[in-house]
Amino acid sequence: MKTDDELIVEYESGNEAAFTELLDRYLDAVYSFALRLTGVKEEADDIAQETFLKAWKNLKRFKKGANFKTWLFSIARNTAIDFFRKKKPKLFAEFSRHDDGEDFEHGIADTAPSAGILFDERLSAERIDRALAQLAPIYREVILLHYREALTLEEAAQALNIPLNTAKSRDRRALIMLRELLEPERE
Repeated sequence: MKTDDELIVEYESGNEAAFTELLDRYLDAVYSFALRLTGVKEEADDIAQETFLKAWKNLKRFKKGANFKTWLFSIARNTAIDFFRKKKPKLFAEFSRHDDGEDFEHGIADTAPSAGILFDERLSAERIDRALAQLAPIYREVILLHYREALTLEEAAQALNIPLNTAKSRDRRALIMLRELLEPERE
């Protein structure tokens, strides 16, 4: 299996199939991320399509050696923000809200189960998705990138264009909120 960097070099050398392979590699993940942000299949389709169009148009700007997946999710997130700005101004305000809660993070006892436990327990995907949908987008996007798309918190912070400590804070807060949302449903 070729690396993302190898596929990019091949595409730039004229092999059109190399970009198609990149698209195939990440389409489901980008679509899933967009669907969980919007909750509407048609909107997620549009965001995923626009994400890959932007990636294709700007591939020459991609820094060789950087993480392509992080770059792609950054484009997907920005495309979703643009979508919310056009469609739902109130939701966009939640995206753009500043969150400098590093001190808050350190003052909270970590009583929440680990993310692995939240996602690996026998909770159905539907219940988790319902709980995720109740989170503000700034928390939901960190959770989706870190736990569903397997980006490190540092990579998620890069994709979201936020400081690492802000990503950590949002991750912790989101896990606490998810635990509270899922707790009443446990058997």
